[in-house]
Amino acid sequence: MRLVTYRPAPGCERLGIIVGDHVVDAALASAACEPAVKAGTPTLPCDMMTFLDEGDAAIEVAKRVAIWAGNEIKHAGKVTTCDGETISYERAKMRLGAPVPRPRRILCLAVNYVAHAQEGNVNLPEKPYVFIKPGTAPVVATNENVIRPPKSENFVFEGELGVVIGKRCRRVSRDSAYDVIAGYTNVNDMSARDLGKVPTMPGMFDWFAAKAFDTSLPMGPELVLKDEVRNPHELRLQVRVNGQTVQDESTSQMVFKIPETIDYITDLITLEPGDIICTGTPGGSKGALKAGDIVDVEIGDLGVLTSIIADREA
Repeated sequence: MRLVTYRPAPGCERLGIIVGDHVVDAALASAACEPAVKAGTPTLPCDMMTFLDEGDAAIEVAKRVAIWAGNEIKHAGKVTTCDGETISYERAKMRLGAPVPRPRRILCLAVNYVAHAQEGNVNLPEKPYVFIKPGTAPVVATNENVIRPPKSENFVFEGELGVVIGKRCRRVSRDSAYDVIAGYTNVNDMSARDLGKVPTMPGMFDWFAAKAFDTSLPMGPELVLKDEVRNPHELRLQVRVNGQTVQDESTSQMVFKIPETIDYITDLITLEPGDIICTGTPGGSKGALKAGDIVDVEIGDLGVLTSIIADREA
């Protein structure tokens, strides 16, 4: 199953279920679906964060609602409420927000592909090398602007597979890691690499200056639940700048796989539903971006995340 945050009107964001070529409002559809489907289950929430907080129970309700909505679209061409209000929309005409618009934490892996380490002339880490972005301001949706830090002359893309946590968890073993995952999405860890250099402190890197700026984490277009991803380490990861392929690698080439990463992180901190783990970028993330550049991140069949590079308005 695939979920989105969609924007039916300016300033309004709601949880949607992808059904074929349609976005179906999750909360309204769960309230409207026939009694045999509803079977006494609660109405779904209208936002992604609350949905993730409700865990497996909400996912099971959403699956039943999706089947019902699919039948409605098949027979009537749309989904409506009891009052006749249409609550399904053509996806191509719907503006999407980031699937997890307000994550509590954004945890990112540095140097998690051999080719990326070789390009930077650095050694591979002996354990997952994790840094943190602020939880809300970096996140922007597909087809939105990414604002280039004005002082940066080496502003680059980093296409990555994002893991969305679905359960509050601590000290998760590698064998149990997939149990705490809700699903996956595309992310782009935008980086002002030159701002990370600290001339007075050789060997140090200012992760905050290089990585934490507003709009530094485009995300989307969908949250693809784990039941649709057979193996997250068998996905083709591609990045295109203005239509030219600049990154093309398999997620199988991660140095630290997802279970090992979750094991490491949860030994140190508690993860919450909606937390995002960005699993690192492969080789090829080089070449300074300029205003007007279009960056696409495509991973397997998770969809295409598109970002427009822009300069800050005066």
